[in-house]
Amino acid sequence: MNDQVNYSTESGDIDPLFLRRLQELGGSKLANELVGMYLIRGAQLLENISAGIDSKAFSEIKNAAHSLISSAGNLGGKKVSNISKLMETAAIEEQIDSMPDLLSDLSSAQEVFQKYLKGALEGL
Repeated sequence: MNDQVNYSTESGDIDPLFLRRLQELGGSKLANELVGMYLIRGAQLLENISAGIDSKAFSEIKNAAHSLISSAGNLGGKKVSNISKLMETAAIEEQIDSMPDLLSDLSSAQEVFQKYLKGALEGL
């Protein structure tokens, strides 16, 4: 992986070491596949959270947030993972009032992380 991957790691929100380790362990093909799957799945999970908030489906919100915690975390998306933990807790405690702000923060973090991953794909 080339150094271009570091372009969007401001303030520690993203840890590029995760993708480097993934590439070292499984090669560029595996890294490419996992990043590609996350780009699709991460967007779907965010949509599930949003729909869950709209319908107050706390179980759906919790499940989608829980999936994002590990999915993003395994690729170095620290901020996405951390906000997803807060969203999961809010869903468990049925704190609907805090969810729109969390969703906004999560959407922004996800957008930055997806841009980072798309740039990383070019370098794999």
